[in-house]
Amino acid sequence: MSDEPIIEFHDAVIYQDDHLVFPGINFEIHKGEFVYLIGKVGSGKSSIIKTLNAEMPLRGGEVRVGRFFLSRLKRKEIPLLRRSLGIVFQDFQLLTDRSIEKNLEFVLRATGWKDKKLIDARIAEVLT
Repeated sequence: MSDEPIIEFHDAVIYQDDHLVFPGINFEIHKGEFVYLIGKVGSGKSSIIKTLNAEMPLRGGEVRVGRFFLSRLKRKEIPLLRRSLGIVFQDFQLLTDRSIEKNLEFVLRATGWKDKKLIDARIAEVLT
C-alpha cells in the first residue's frame, strides 16, 4: 500500500448542529484499504461521513480527501469531491422503483454527467 493517505483527518473538529461530536479526530485511510465505520447509535458515524463528503461543515482542523482540503473547499468543488468517493451505506439508499443501472444513472446525472455514452461506459465499468 502507498505511504500517502488518500483520506486524512487531522485534529478535525466535528459538530452536529451545536453539539460537539469530535473535539479533534485523527485517522488516515490508504489506497487499497477497506474501511468499515461501526459504532453505537449516536457515536458520530454519520457525522464523520457527512463531514467527509462535505454535507456538514468542518469546524476546525483539517480533512483531506485526495486533492481536496475541506477547510478550503469551494462550493462548486463539492460535486467533484463526491465523485471521488465510494461510500456504501447499510440501507443502500436506492430508488426502489428502478434497477441498479438506473439508480447509478440517476446519481451520475445528478452530479453533472450529461453524455449518455460516458454514463453507460461508467456504469458498465462499475458493475464489472
